[in-house]
Amino acid sequence: MKEIDFKYYQEQKEGEISFSKIPTGIIKSSAFRNLTEANILHITKTGRGKTVKVINPPAYEKFLKTHFPEEVAGNSRAANISKLRNSKAVKRTGSNISFLRGTEKISVNGHEVDLAEFTRLYGLFSAYNPELTLDKLCIIENLETFLNADKIFNHSYTFLHKYGRVGIEFLKKLKANEVIVFSDYDLIGLDEYLKVKECFPGAILHVPDNFSGLFEKYSAPLREKQLATIRVKKSSEPIVIQIREIVLRSNRFLEQEILLLVK
Repeated sequence: MKEIDFKYYQEQKEGEISFSKIPTGIIKSSAFRNLTEANILHITKTGRGKTVKVINPPAYEKFLKTHFPEEVAGNSRAANISKLRNSKAVKRTGSNISFLRGTEKISVNGHEVDLAEFTRLYGLFSAYNPELTLDKLCIIENLETFLNADKIFNHSYTFLHKYGRVGIEFLKKLKANEVIVFSDYDLIGLDEYLKVKECFPGAILHVPDNFSGLFEKYSAPLREKQLATIRVKKSSEPIVIQIREIVLRSNRFLEQEILLLVK
């Protein structure tokens, strides 16, 4: 069951509902069919239309308890299991846990953090949904590259890896004078870069000078079909066009980790 099913069956419990207002997917479902065939739900003609109402409340309550065990607020995986018996039933917003490494002092939620000390002692610093203020920021897509980014970039950058995709609301909490985006060279990476550029117009995408040669030698088939977003389709930035076209033409992509081995 999905969230739309939950909302409908909860609303149906309260009284009659016009048949035309019930989503087609629910009407065609085996659950709805079983409820009507068992005379738990009854469809009645009213003028030109039809209505649906519960005519066996005890049996309907049993149905609700079976399919929607508890009404738990939110859409966490745990809440989805409790409410819908399916952790993935409702699309969840990405986690806002951020991992940071570097040698500079930065501001996290208005407090100064000596990032060099945390990086030296623990390897990284992490924060949940942080407001960050810093000088030079490098946003890195993958964890391994993040942990070894000082092999590619100079030490003046603060390296950031976010658990989950980067979103606009997250980016609005960041203040930086210079931003570099380092992602996989595919349509998803391009979209993430352009998303960052909406908030930081001066942001640049890190692309090695020998990109074409690296792509030819080390690219791999896309694991699943990717579609270019509107951002990526409409971009007129030369480097975006170059990567977009080579990915679409070859159905291949280049993982950023290769730059840890080849420069």
